Amino acid sequence: MLEVVFSDSEKGSMKAAKSYNAKAMLGGAYYIGEKPTKAELEKYFEGQAVGGNSQDVVNIGFSLDIGDISGEIDGNERQNIFRKVWGRFDFDNKEQEQFFQNQRKDMEKLLSAAKDGIPIRIWKSNAPYSTCGFYFVCHLLKNIDCNISVVSLPEYNPISEDETAEYSHWGEVDAGKFYQFLSLEKQLTKIEKRIISDHWHNLMEENAPLRAILNGKLTSVPENFYDFIIMNNLPDNDFIMAGFIGKLLGEYGLGISDSWYALRIEKIIEENKLIVVENKNSSYPYGKVLRKV
Repeated sequence: MLEVVFSDSEKGSMKAAKSYNAKAMLGGAYYIGEKPTKAELEKYFEGQAVGGNSQDVVNIGFSLDIGDISGEIDGNERQNIFRKVWGRFDFDNKEQEQFFQNQRKDMEKLLSAAKDGIPIRIWKSNAPYSTCGFYFVCHLLKNIDCNISVVSLPEYNPISEDETAEYSHWGEVDAGKFYQFLSLEKQLTKIEKRIISDHWHNLMEENAPLRAILNGKLTSVPENFYDFIIMNNLPDNDFIMAGFIGKLLGEYGLGISDSWYALRIEKIIEENKLIVVENKNSSYPYGKVLRKV
């Protein structure tokens, strides 16, 4: 079975989940500060394997909620989006090329598996990048007769009577805990695949700068769609960009990236609604101290 996820972090977690071994994880544990008890460590690392080969995982991680989707999925338009959103992290041309090569290789591996009759299991969430990835995969495989199942991440996962875990995307799930969601696996029918594929085709034709989940539906939205969240949460006092973005990520859990928030904050600075008080750490992409105008 080929597992399909939609980010590099999810791919790493799923590869570990496929052959998860609690004893091995426990043996390699390290910690900072006070030493945990054996019971605490065992509880932290408890889990089971999803099963199968850890190489049978692909990441269709083109961040398709952002930017132009009218052309080739790793064409010049998409690469320009990558440079625009992640350019502040100083990826050189070689690293950018390798990123898209990895994406293309995983996409070809998915296509090959579908044509060879290997069952495909998609791990999707309501994070926009994940839902977009899911829709794209359905469009990619529209004319291939293949076995597809889907595990949809619930917003909440009960751990005990007194404790509940809350998730916005699969990257927040520990490798040893993926097995807990296998009972949610459902087969994707041919009709469902066609409907989703057609919706992705419509989104490609609309080719909005952004896609978001509205009332449970993947929808084209304007570039400034999330700006109201930024504006409504601006502190009255000076603040560091990094801490502010972290607050938005933690409080809203919308599954959008820190890079997108940063890009929109830069735009708000250009519009003179925020001013840069000082660039506290020019080597760090979010080191600016900002003030509301």
